[in-house]
Amino acid sequence: MDKIKKLSIPERSRVIVISDIHGEIDLFKELLMKVHFSNEDFLIVNGDLCEKGTNSKAVVDYIMDLSSKNANVHVTEGNCDTLVHDLLDENPELIKYLSNRPHSLLNEWLEQLGFELHEQVEIQEVKELLLYHFSEEIKWLSNLATAIETDKYIFVHAGLEDREDWRQTERATAITMSSFLDKTHKADQYVVVGHWPVVNYLQDIPSHNTIIDDEKKIIAIDGGNVIKDTGQLNALVIHKTANEDLFSHACVDHLPSRKVIKDFSKDEKVKGSVEYPFYEILPVEYGDHFTLCEQLETNEMLYVKNEYIHQNDNGRYTAKTDVSCSQISETEEIFYP
Repeated sequence: MDKIKKLSIPERSRVIVISDIHGEIDLFKELLMKVHFSNEDFLIVNGDLCEKGTNSKAVVDYIMDLSSKNANVHVTEGNCDTLVHDLLDENPELIKYLSNRPHSLLNEWLEQLGFELHEQVEIQEVKELLLYHFSEEIKWLSNLATAIETDKYIFVHAGLEDREDWRQTERATAITMSSFLDKTHKADQYVVVGHWPVVNYLQDIPSHNTIIDDEKKIIAIDGGNVIKDTGQLNALVIHKTANEDLFSHACVDHLPSRKVIKDFSKDEKVKGSVEYPFYEILPVEYGDHFTLCEQLETNEMLYVKNEYIHQNDNGRYTAKTDVSCSQISETEEIFYP
């Protein structure tokens, strides 16, 4: 890859890493407030500012402004952010993409201009229009680093090839590699990635929280924001010290809060999960609330809550989304006057 940015971060600094914002400006601002981001902190936005969420334009504008005013704010490109390269390269498939993706940065720009997109529109016309009105934003996105290298960390959106010289990783691989935590690398530093929702990695209880693998020196932080129904936006906080760095984690989401109103003791038999890519299940024994199912790809027996079981037109059963089949004990909150 060509666009590698070298960065020196002083000891006793705090580094905040956030990836996969996907146009969710309110969550991004809320997360910065939650971690008490200040001008003394270093902020790394590790790709996928845009697409899928509700306000990609606002995210790009906000981070552009933030980085112009604060030299400690640094941004890498994600696969979703490279949509501007398809525009500049006049990729004819881009019109079809935009026609099917109302929540897209380019569509938001076109909507602001009052331009109505249809399949007969030529990509050259869209390119000319957007370059005229949004040249600064397009240039900024086009020039984002593919990776940021420090003495202890490499920040890259998706992953690195397992090469002696990690810098020889193909750019397309660096921003699109799947399941990097299941792979290895030869870099001396920790590699911090987003892109692949951490819940996709097999866990007894599905979790969207950051995963730190000290043996592989990989940190995966994509909380599945927008991509997963129960996803969240994560922040990895690196507390740099004179000796060993310390890590902490924070997250925000759009999920509603609920209060426990009755004590509940978990059933030890109800555990496991249905998650990517093992969604196909076979109901074995129906119950009032949970159904005993066989997870066909793994042959595991799991209790799945009834409302998450879906039968396709072909008669096959799947879970509607990533589903935790594990139960946890809860205790009623008691309030005293």
